[in-house]
Amino acid sequence: MLEIFYTKKPVSSDDFIRRILSEYYNIPNAVICKSIHGKPYLQKGKICFNLTHSKGLTALAVGKREVGLDCESLAGKARPAVLAKFSERERGEIFSVPDFYRHWTARESYVKYLGEQLAALWRKVEFYRGKIYLRGEEANVPLLQFEAENYVFSICGEYTKYSLRCVD
Repeated sequence: MLEIFYTKKPVSSDDFIRRILSEYYNIPNAVICKSIHGKPYLQKGKICFNLTHSKGLTALAVGKREVGLDCESLAGKARPAVLAKFSERERGEIFSVPDFYRHWTARESYVKYLGEQLAALWRKVEFYRGKIYLRGEEANVPLLQFEAENYVFSICGEYTKYSLRCVD
């Protein structure tokens, strides 16, 4: 089970991570390290997590296996410059703002799952017919998507269930 905690209150990323790890996982004063590409992880421990932000919302996914999480506000608009960078197959599936953000967050959650940088993999990752592809090959990593609080969320990782909890 993957647990997703979110707040709409202003909070720093590290403070939010530490708060959740302390209050819900009994890990006080967590030492948060960052990979070469900026993905946060614990120096010690068996918990994996990933953080995302979008228009006033901060969310943290916490589980026992690697995870990539991304969310975007549905109050935004599709960005033509970004839309042009999607593959032709992807553009054929994007008819609305929610479609645009489902594709965007799917790609970004996968890149975050890998611990890579979006700019380095943007043209190598594709989200088509509900599946992620890397360099044209299907990436055998499950993807969950849902909408809540006028945001679209994408979770990449070996998870079939999640819980969503507001922690204001």
